[in-house]
Amino acid sequence: MRGYLEALSPAFASGWAEYQAGAPAGVMAVLGGEMLGLATADGIRSDLLWAAEQGGFKAGGFCILFHRHITPDERDQVSIQVINQPEPLARLPELRLDRHPPRRIFILGSPRSGTSELGNTLSKVFALPWLGELHAAPVFADPAARLRHGKYFGPELKHFLAEHHFADAMLTQARLLYYGVHGSASFLDKTPGVPMIRSATFLARCFPDAKFIYLRRNGISNMCSRMAKFGEHFNFRESCHDWSDCLNDWAKLRGSLPHFLELRQEDMQDSPDAVAASIAAYLEAPERAQDIADSLGGNALERTGAGIGRYLLEHTGWNAEQIATFQRICGDTMTRFGYPM
Repeated sequence: MRGYLEALSPAFASGWAEYQAGAPAGVMAVLGGEMLGLATADGIRSDLLWAAEQGGFKAGGFCILFHRHITPDERDQVSIQVINQPEPLARLPELRLDRHPPRRIFILGSPRSGTSELGNTLSKVFALPWLGELHAAPVFADPAARLRHGKYFGPELKHFLAEHHFADAMLTQARLLYYGVHGSASFLDKTPGVPMIRSATFLARCFPDAKFIYLRRNGISNMCSRMAKFGEHFNFRESCHDWSDCLNDWAKLRGSLPHFLELRQEDMQDSPDAVAASIAAYLEAPERAQDIADSLGGNALERTGAGIGRYLLEHTGWNAEQIATFQRICGDTMTRFGYPM
């Protein structure tokens, strides 16, 4: 039976296995007498397609999610068993071992609020895979919410969906995606915007040990920064709604998270040492505070933005219509969060 275990993580195992009787093989991760998880080796990979063309055999990739995290001491005991085959898959000689314990960080906020700067800093300091703005969570969070609370579902459908754990399937698929695209159970996801903020409670169920950092920024400087960044594609009214919705939606749901850290972009700019200390403490890595501070002090991703230092309407140069639009859409939110205008 051809195939290999290629990567082993505290949360999953991945590799490939040859087809059996023309169909993808069933594989399971086993630790002694404990089955950690099951999967089908049906993943499409370019290297396996090439191998099929060259060698005349078909194979598929697999990623087996574990029902619990394994410890470093247990890694050597994990084997991948192909169903109906007597011997486990061989381990790749260069087996990739994932970090332990996993570290997962989600950075949320409005666009142009310093999320890129913070993502760049934390991905470097903690050597975390980071793919920029992934926008993946809402793909799973929105269907999960509808499957749990379908407005027009009849009682029979509600019962069937709950009995067969349809909503929980979204959790499984989300984990598969995050682990697969990052190649690790550790990662950083920096995706600003309302849909990602509304997905935070779903992500907390999906990754119970994940950390959530929310960055907020003065609405006036945020609008100035957006205008400079997006130029002719900038829509003032829509951006005002977006900034306000981000803060208000966050305020509604943050209490449902097990924990979070909320930061101000202005503090990250003006007091990087204090902000770094709070981030390091929240991430349970106080020894990395100086590294975080040094990186924040050296980054220039948001420091050259047009909104820096422009916190009052009189500093903006906006026309009367823009000022009135901002006051109408963002005024209450500015007041609620302590921003003068």
